[in-house]
Amino acid sequence: MAAEHSRPTLRDVAHRAGVSIATASRAMADNPAVATTTRARIQALAADLGYRPNAQARALQSSRSNTIGIVVPSLLNPYFATMVTAVQNAAKGAGLATIITNTDENPETMAASLTFLASHGVDGIICVPDEHCAEQLNHLHDQGIPLVLIDRELAGSPIPTVISDPQPGMDAAVSLLVEHHALPIGYLSGPMSTSTGRARLEAFQRACRNHDLEPQLVFRGGFEQEQGFEGATHLLDHGARTLFAGDTMMTIGVLEACHRAGLSIGEDISVIGFDSHPLFTLQPRPLTVIDQQVDSMARQAFTVLHGLLAGTEPIQPTRTDLVTPTILIQGDSLMKGSHP
Repeated sequence: MAAEHSRPTLRDVAHRAGVSIATASRAMADNPAVATTTRARIQALAADLGYRPNAQARALQSSRSNTIGIVVPSLLNPYFATMVTAVQNAAKGAGLATIITNTDENPETMAASLTFLASHGVDGIICVPDEHCAEQLNHLHDQGIPLVLIDRELAGSPIPTVISDPQPGMDAAVSLLVEHHALPIGYLSGPMSTSTGRARLEAFQRACRNHDLEPQLVFRGGFEQEQGFEGATHLLDHGARTLFAGDTMMTIGVLEACHRAGLSIGEDISVIGFDSHPLFTLQPRPLTVIDQQVDSMARQAFTVLHGLLAGTEPIQPTRTDLVTPTILIQGDSLMKGSHP
């Protein structure tokens, strides 16, 4: 008899059947959401493999609550608030209720939130992940709970992940700054503990190399207004002629630093922000920003999750289908006098 640890898993059944883990789980639970012929085929394959479903997981997936969970690191950050609203609206249109949890960028709070959502039988979860919770998220996925990650990635995870590509927006922004001779650039980076912080810094540095620029000024901070203010002050003290923020909250911190220093944006200093926000367009000179198209990302994440719930989403969606390009929206926040 095979050892306990070598018994086939639900992932093995899903892989053999060419379906998502969620679909395999529902088929094993005889859920009518999966077509009869598909259920029969998956159950037959499971029997051939010698798969025995976990009773607790089976009970969890055999019923529907018509509720999904949304896990985000901050509701104070307008970017995540916009994301939640877009997912909530899409869910409402599909007849689903939402439970929203805010983790305050705390992995222990996220772990507790995920446990709560799973134990209360939500049909699926959309989550901005914390890398410290990777094992828990992958385990929930292996149990057959439909999961979609958004905004941040987990290295090597099989969970479908909807992200933005920072490179197009960074390339366009650096090109514009070079055109305006708005150098040196002071870039306010997000934390290296997040995939977004790392990816945006790498994209910025790649864009600078593509324009044959010497390494520019970088402040490694975090996705908070206070760190945006601190970083902007530091970069101004070191001669930056452009302040380039790596997220929404740091952009707000940059605005605060400029106003406190008595600098007129677009006249005394150039500023490029991240994400669209009404505050940025209401400046005397509206900001030029890199936009992640968060509404599109949120709708895409819900579409993937809804497909997993219905059993129509493939086990591993094509990565290119889950990546939204960033775009540069030009405002009036570059110094006019710096243009040749």
